[in-house]
Amino acid sequence: MPSTVTLGDLASPHLPASVAYTALAPYSKEPLPLCILLLGAGGTRDSLGDLQPLFDTWWDEGSVPPMMIATPSAGLDYYMEDEAGPIRWDSFLAADFVPHLRAGCHVSDTTVITGISGGGYGALKLAFARPKLFSAVAAMQPMLEPGLRESDVGARNRLHHSAGGPPQLIGAARDASLWEANNPANRARANAQQIRDSDLAIYLEAADRDFLNAHDGAEFLHRVLWDLDLWHEYRFVRDADHGGPTMRPRLHAMFGWLGSVWNPPTLDAAAEDAATIWLQSGMQGKPPAGATTTKAFIDFMRAGFAPLRAQAAEKDPTTKRRFGVFEK
Repeated sequence: MPSTVTLGDLASPHLPASVAYTALAPYSKEPLPLCILLLGAGGTRDSLGDLQPLFDTWWDEGSVPPMMIATPSAGLDYYMEDEAGPIRWDSFLAADFVPHLRAGCHVSDTTVITGISGGGYGALKLAFARPKLFSAVAAMQPMLEPGLRESDVGARNRLHHSAGGPPQLIGAARDASLWEANNPANRARANAQQIRDSDLAIYLEAADRDFLNAHDGAEFLHRVLWDLDLWHEYRFVRDADHGGPTMRPRLHAMFGWLGSVWNPPTLDAAAEDAATIWLQSGMQGKPPAGATTTKAFIDFMRAGFAPLRAQAAEKDPTTKRRFGVFEK
């Protein structure tokens, strides 16, 4: 059965004009997770409608879980949040758009946000500012600039400015404090504990041949998240560009990952246990009797290394972190 396309317009005190949007959803008797999909420059609500056949195929084959996807037309606002107004996209999405869809659509309490290019930038900065609102954020080739201060960004990472955007955010005379306040890396640093407490799942991917050099910003954010000890999945795609033939499989991978967040895959317990037994046979020493399942084997290994980790932590407290700390 084909999915349903719903068109709408939403007025908001946070934006100077009403926002047109499209919602796409497969048939379901049960409430669906809500996915906000933000697009980059040139993307509109019609772009989601163009993707309907693709999502219908993925939903029919079961490679992407059912969800309601909603995309607003953002024009060239770049999802900017300017407290001085009148453009406040963070406030519109969090206070108007998500509640509007939750109230009027057949959706569950699970909400995720995704984005491509400039939309990836918008998704990351909103999720890092309000991590309790979303269970996951996924960004595909986000249009990020590497740095914490506006002055850190060189000409190599300003190529996209020629595509246009709010002059106070994108351009030669932009407001440095506004850029820094919207910067996803700065928001991650400011809200690291909230992000950690919320258990926000983070997906970040970049193309190694990005003609706009957006991969520099993705790599920078990856290192910021690593230094903050924040879990995230990071994918650096080989022979991929900011667009082109790799877009469809990368989009498929991103939406498939979302499903794994709220519906983890079921492992073949017998196969995993067989692999564990094979691993055990190649190790010196024998695990305790009964450690013939994957979980029991890992628990045995963790217990064995616990004293060594405790000793190491006495000399290096970073041993207790998930990720190591490297000298700059």
